[in-house]
Amino acid sequence: MSISTILDVAIGISFVFMLLSVIASAVTEAISGFLSLRSVTLRQGIERLLKDRTLTDKVYAHPLIDGLTKDDDSDPSYIPSDLFARALIDAVAGWKDGTDQSRRPERMGLLRGIFAIPLRALRGFFRRLWPKVEGGGEGTTKRAAASLDDFRKRLAEAKDFEEDTRVALTALVSDASVKTLEDASQQIAAWFDRAMDSVSGWYKRTAHTLIAVVGLFASVVLNVDTFLVLDSLNRDAVLRESVATAVAESVKSESAVVKTAAEVTAEQKANANAKPSEVFVDEKKTEELVRKRVVAVKRGLDELTLPMGWPEGRAFFCTPTAEVSCDRRSVPATLGGFGRRFGGWIFTAIAIALGAPFWFDLLNKLINLRAAAPTPEKARPKERTATAEPQPQPSASVVTPVREQESVRPVATRNSAPPPPLS
Repeated sequence: MSISTILDVAIGISFVFMLLSVIASAVTEAISGFLSLRSVTLRQGIERLLKDRTLTDKVYAHPLIDGLTKDDDSDPSYIPSDLFARALIDAVAGWKDGTDQSRRPERMGLLRGIFAIPLRALRGFFRRLWPKVEGGGEGTTKRAAASLDDFRKRLAEAKDFEEDTRVALTALVSDASVKTLEDASQQIAAWFDRAMDSVSGWYKRTAHTLIAVVGLFASVVLNVDTFLVLDSLNRDAVLRESVATAVAESVKSESAVVKTAAEVTAEQKANANAKPSEVFVDEKKTEELVRKRVVAVKRGLDELTLPMGWPEGRAFFCTPTAEVSCDRRSVPATLGGFGRRFGGWIFTAIAIALGAPFWFDLLNKLINLRAAAPTPEKARPKERTATAEPQPQPSASVVTPVREQESVRPVATRNSAPPPPLS
């Protein structure tokens, strides 16, 4: 296999993986926005930081935090550290002995928070149908700390308060550098920022797992078998060269598909290098943007004449025989054939999980290598001139007409010469 063939195959499969990664990213963003994954992860992280669901509820009910939400049935996706510190100080100062009682965070808090979203939405729907007179909520903080001594005293005397949280906050406000309530607020804000490092890591791992699941789903729904695509590109030279040329021209002209991939790549790189506090900004993208990206990328996949997608009709499974030939896109109705197809789907999902930035950068490098490498069309004329040099030999091209002339000349002399005169 030549270098040009390897580059063409790599360009074709990289382009397919890049487009599939863009689709998976767009679908993941839509799911993340629908499930409020950022806000749920942030609340779970604060619960684990404070180790108390009751105190977390009081912090979220504080007017400084509640004002960050769009309605009463949603949580903010981002909380500034200074607002969190002030809300926590007021929540501790407003702790009610005998009424408030600490509750440890539950396991599987992320799933619990996700399943609570439709329930809160339903509760908000009925609340809008039958509005009630506004009153003070149970978790609303009604008392604010007036001074540092007041906060320290309330923190030490609060009953049914989580001891681990009490110890952590006492250590923060007992530092020698803390002399005012503002100093204590800055210490708590720095503590919150350090905790957000871990929370942002949780969110990134959750989003990465979600992309892998969406990638497997997309590879099955779109029927993208990596092994089948590679085999087609390797065997069919016309298909391989046409796909590689089309991809190179698309990248060079910056088509709509390439622009969409570039946008997704830039966004994912920015998220990867973002600060922990920036991870929870921009809760979700508009549905129109997600739909536009998916449609553009799906059109780019359809333009490639590769064996992807399902055949028309219901021939999803097929058993090839001597009389019947199956569509290569159909799943072979044999154990080995299905295992090979399932392995191709799994390999596609793994490639999608690598992300659009990986395949976008790799595709650009491969196209640059293809442009720098010698093309096979330039090598063919040299081979023709080398084989054509021995042809101008006299034995093959000159001798043949000479023989014809020699064979004709005697005949002409015998027919044209007059007989000798008789004497």
